[in-house]
Amino acid sequence: MAVRVVVAREREVWNAAVMSAPRADLLQSWEWGEFKRMSGWEPLRALVLNDDQPVAGAQLLARRVMGVPSLYAPRGPWWRDDASGYTGLGALTGWLRRQRPGGAPFLRIDPPVAESDRLAALGFRQAPRQVQPRATIVVDLTPDSEQLLAAFNSRVRYNARHAIKKGVAVSEGGLEEARPFWDLLNATATRKGFVERDVSYFTQLMQVFGEDARILLARYNGAVVYGALIVVFGTAAYYLYGASGGDRSVKPSELGQYRAMLWAKSRGATRYDMWGIPFQPTEENPLYSVYTFKSGFGGVEERYVGALDLPLAPLIGARAPALETFALKSLSFARGKGFRIVDHLA
Repeated sequence: MAVRVVVAREREVWNAAVMSAPRADLLQSWEWGEFKRMSGWEPLRALVLNDDQPVAGAQLLARRVMGVPSLYAPRGPWWRDDASGYTGLGALTGWLRRQRPGGAPFLRIDPPVAESDRLAALGFRQAPRQVQPRATIVVDLTPDSEQLLAAFNSRVRYNARHAIKKGVAVSEGGLEEARPFWDLLNATATRKGFVERDVSYFTQLMQVFGEDARILLARYNGAVVYGALIVVFGTAAYYLYGASGGDRSVKPSELGQYRAMLWAKSRGATRYDMWGIPFQPTEENPLYSVYTFKSGFGGVEERYVGALDLPLAPLIGARAPALETFALKSLSFARGKGFRIVDHLA
């Protein structure tokens, strides 16, 4: 069998290859790479072919961070669960070491897989910090609308019906809803004490994904009280962003999520990824409220190996994680949180 690595240059070819893998993910889609290009990343799609059939690959994002080349494969790489896929993964790793895209000293990955033995054997090792959540909740969208609602826990079902009785109206929109959604999101961020991305980030996302992205807004007495941004890729839908504000006593969030799932079903999605929960959902975790909300929709928890690094440069590539660890601990110490890494996604 002839195994070779090529650079994919056609959207349809790349997306079809990604969707053929058992661990296909939105962040490996062609559209996500083009979206990140708008914020300074340079996407490169490495595709492994075995007798001209795609068996593995990775969308790589490259840029310089404080002058240092950075290389990241969000929710990648992907590969088939058979001998050809494992061979392809090894070929991809060898290609990365030879090519060193962007001149980066190491590659960071976070594939949606639960084990790392195969990756560890290829030289990958645990990264100092996470980029994407290590755990999520996935809701099965194959049941009909009534069965879907019935799978929610009693609190979520009650709140969704309560919102309907109170007259909460949920609308679906595209690019035109980016500004009102961002207004609510920014107000939520201000209330919680953090800085949100600029509105252009969300308008660009909606532009790139087009009809595969929707913003759902819940209104009560004319005011926007909840918003959710959902994107579909293949047979999976992803709840990327959500925000709430105003009179939350009418429970718009649960109704908004239910309507989002119904829209995703109408687009052919069979999985609804709630997009991240704490890996260790204890009450002490500041993201615990996120867990309690998302766990009420009848989904199944999925846990992943987390961020891994592959050294590409012989010297600095091997030392970079230790330097990053020291920098993160020093930053934590300077903020009065002790000489340790504070990572609520870990």
